[in-house]
Parts: sequence; C-alpha cells; structure tokens
Amino acid sequence: MRLEARVFNVFLTLFLAASLGAASSVRKMSAHSFPAEGSASLSQDIQEAKARLQAGINSWDLELLKSARDLFINCLLKSKADNASIFYHVALADYRLITFCLSSKMNEEAEKFLAEAKKYLEKAMTVDPSFGEACALYGYLLGFEIALHPERAMTLGLSIADYFSRASAKEPENPRIHLLQGISLFYTPQEYGGGADRAVSPLTKAVDLFEREVITDPFKPSWGKEEALTYLAMAYKQKKDNEKARELLMKALQVNPDFGFARRELSSLEKRP
Repeated sequence: MRLEARVFNVFLTLFLAASLGAASSVRKMSAHSFPAEGSASLSQDIQEAKARLQAGINSWDLELLKSARDLFINCLLKSKADNASIFYHVALADYRLITFCLSSKMNEEAEKFLAEAKKYLEKAMTVDPSFGEACALYGYLLGFEIALHPERAMTLGLSIADYFSRASAKEPENPRIHLLQGISLFYTPQEYGGGADRAVSPLTKAVDLFEREVITDPFKPSWGKEEALTYLAMAYKQKKDNEKARELLMKALQVNPDFGFARRELSSLEKRP
C-alpha cells in the first residue's frame, strides 16, 4: 500500500472512531430542552452552549451539535470585544460536527465546518498567542484535512507535529492537550510511532491533570475528562488488561453517566469472554 494511502487510513480511522462509539448513546435530548436564547447574560449563554454541545456529544445528535454552534456564534455576536475563548468554542463545535459529517459520509459538509473551525482557531490564536489548547486543536483538525485530502498528508503531518509541540510549550499542564496527543497516538500504527503502549503515557497524564483541574471561569474550556478516561480504557483493553479498562470506564460514567462513547465501550467489554 502506498504511504499516502496508509496515512489517509490512519487519520480517517482516528477521526471516525469516536463517532462510532457515541452513536449508541442510551439517551436523546431535544434541542428544545434548554432555556430560550437571549434570556441570560453572556456568561450564562456560554454555559448553556457548553451544556448543549456536551448533550449533543453524549447522544450524538446532529441537531443539538448545530444548535450549540449557533449559540456560540450568538455569544460571539454579543461580545463587545474579540474573545479567544468564544472563537475557540465555535471551533470546538465545528470539530464535533466534522466528526459527525465524516462518519455519515457528508464530506462536503465536513469540508465546510473544517474551513470554519480553522478560521476561528486562527482568530483565537491571534487574540491570545499563549492559548496552547487552541494550537493543539488546530493541529488535530489538520488530521481531518488529511482525511479529506490524503495527497496533503506528508506536508500536513509535519505541521501537526509542530502545532502539538507549540501547544505543549505554551500550556504544559493543560489536560486537553495531552488528551488530543494521546488519541492521536492511540490511532497511529506502531510503525509510525503510535499504538496503545505509546498512548498510555499522555492519556494517563491527561487523566491526572483533569483530577487537579478546577475551572471557575465559564468562558474557559472544560471538556474532556470522561473522554480521557474512556480512551485510556481503550488503550488498556488493547493491551489485554480488561479489569483496568472496566475500572476506567466506570469512572468515566461516574463523571458523565450519559456519555454514550463510554457506555458503548463498557457494553463491548462486558460481552468479551
């Protein structure tokens, strides 16, 4: 198999895997389950948008994901000054929508959300050059670009490594940066320096940092703890340590009982002999 095709397969697997897990969530939420927009302060609207996005992730509901993005855009319009965190959260919603679209073979839609996500992250990094998490997510999104345009794999692969390196230098204790690095390694074949063994270290670091993280500013990113536990469980399952995997999945569901990805993984694990 040509190198270009193999790299394409790596990144396509990486960005579709989470969607397959989330698709079997046990609960669906209506887009109308939230308070009416415009009835609260900007801070409250941000919290509502974050809750809406998480609900869409839990149930893998396209309309909820789109609704969350729309509310983040409304927050951006309400803001009296450029706000790096709001730019970031629009891109974060785009990230989830790209994954949904790729898993549903809606490549044109995925391309549109990818262009928007990159634009908003570029704005976030311009407003706040120290925003390492935005840098990491930008690098992660370049993997989507490879999935859509495999001929760009060689050039973008170097850029991805550079963005992750810069992100870690800016925010070495940010758990979401370690999470994104760990997911990337988990889905990268061993011959390219990845695999479950390599993923355990950054994912464990992410879990440890999430335990210490306290977010009081509603504008700051606060997602990922249950995902870190779930991906670490998947790594241990691949390493044949099912008891450790089960323990981690139970912890993920303690953090977020509605997280469909962890529920699917736990169900799959329980069915194993």
